[in-house]
Amino acid sequence: MEQNTNFTKIIIVTAVIIIIFVSVIVGIIIAFNSNNNSDDILQNVAQNNTQDEEKSNIILDEENVVITDDETAQITRRYGRVEVIWIDENNNEISEPLKPNLNGLTPVKFNSSRVTFEETTENDSDWYNYSLQNWANAVNSDGSYFVWIPRYAYRIIYYSDSQYTNIVGFCDGRGIMKLNEDGTLSRISRNNTGIRETSNHYIVAPAFSKDTASGYRNGGWDSDLSGIWVAKYEMSMETNGNHTETSDSEIGNVLISDTVKAVSKPGVSSWRNINIRNCYLNSYNYDRNRDSHLMKNSEWGAVAYLSYSSYGVNGRNITTNTSSQYITGGTTSEESIYISNGNQSTTGNATGIYDLVGGAWEYISAYIDNGYVGLSQNGGESEEDIYGSRNSKYKLVYPHDSGDLGNFYDRIHSINNYSLISRYRGDALYETSNSGYGSDAWNTNTAYFMQSDIPYLIRGGDYNSTVGAGIFSFNGFSGASNSGESFRIVLA
Repeated sequence: MEQNTNFTKIIIVTAVIIIIFVSVIVGIIIAFNSNNNSDDILQNVAQNNTQDEEKSNIILDEENVVITDDETAQITRRYGRVEVIWIDENNNEISEPLKPNLNGLTPVKFNSSRVTFEETTENDSDWYNYSLQNWANAVNSDGSYFVWIPRYAYRIIYYSDSQYTNIVGFCDGRGIMKLNEDGTLSRISRNNTGIRETSNHYIVAPAFSKDTASGYRNGGWDSDLSGIWVAKYEMSMETNGNHTETSDSEIGNVLISDTVKAVSKPGVSSWRNINIRNCYLNSYNYDRNRDSHLMKNSEWGAVAYLSYSSYGVNGRNITTNTSSQYITGGTTSEESIYISNGNQSTTGNATGIYDLVGGAWEYISAYIDNGYVGLSQNGGESEEDIYGSRNSKYKLVYPHDSGDLGNFYDRIHSINNYSLISRYRGDALYETSNSGYGSDAWNTNTAYFMQSDIPYLIRGGDYNSTVGAGIFSFNGFSGASNSGESFRIVLA
């Protein structure tokens, strides 16, 4: 009897062990499937990038595809993905980005163990690796940080909805095109004259392209660039080397001098309460040896598209800087900026550009010349002012509808003005939104085009934009000094 009891016990223990083992295996399988199911849509898109690119390559094969002009055809431009290729200064595709042109800047790289940036050399293989979302950083003599945006070309694939499962069209060197059910393409809009393309029809980002023939209509330059250096943070003010809080226009709406400097540094409040004229002049006079200037919209677009590609956050939202004190990087703790707030940058880590989403709205060197009196009052009329020089590589002047005389605000002005920019490329406006009046840009970003008494362009949203802030967000503003607007400097 005792032997039978022991035998029964052995059977029971064995069965329990088997049940536990099977339960563990089942639990692992369920957890694995659960994790897979909880992956957000954009991560699935990232995993299928190669498949999508192969599909788009087949569709866009020049020998097979039929393209017919049809301006009445329609597609949604609200959902899209950006493909980027590196190119040299002759627009040939290359496997690695062009080397950063330091021009006296000091390269720095992020030390994750010490949670800080440290000086390095341009020959350091760990300085940058864009394939790993590690962008090149550098500092100048005043300790300001800049990030290198290498020369590239891009194209956009449009999808029917936010799930990114059904391709409905493309934007490349041949225009914006709808994909028809029979595999043909209907061209909705051609590109501006002067927009250049590669041999495989990728658009050369205008921020790097020689654009003299068009009178800088596309936001280009007087020569081809290997890349640009973009301020890593919104600009801040220093007086005699000490940070200055620009709490009102009396303090903020001033020009740089021997004592007042603009800097790009983490963990301090951004320079606000400054009008567009002084943003433009301070940026231009910041460093003439490096062709400094107020960020142009073509350059904002260049950063946005690179960030949204596989070399950046790859289609994910950049987290909003929600600091009500407009602190660059979102907090005064430099360690927290690089670790906790890495998702506020264009790469999702410390090496990217911060404050493009939230913080303060940023004045961009762009406007419509609709006759609004504030254009000259806030932008200045002297030759060196933003509104003084009508043809300059340092700004972009967009067209406006003849009905917009700059005298009264009406949503129809935004809509009509927006409709006139259908051929512009690389500026992340028409390519990434459905209309000029609403929250229908990518990631439901705010999309209100310039009009009437708000003819100057601002981008990115502010800390208080719970809905609508984003790297594709745009709006108009008067150009006056305000506590919610800042600016950013670019070196060419």
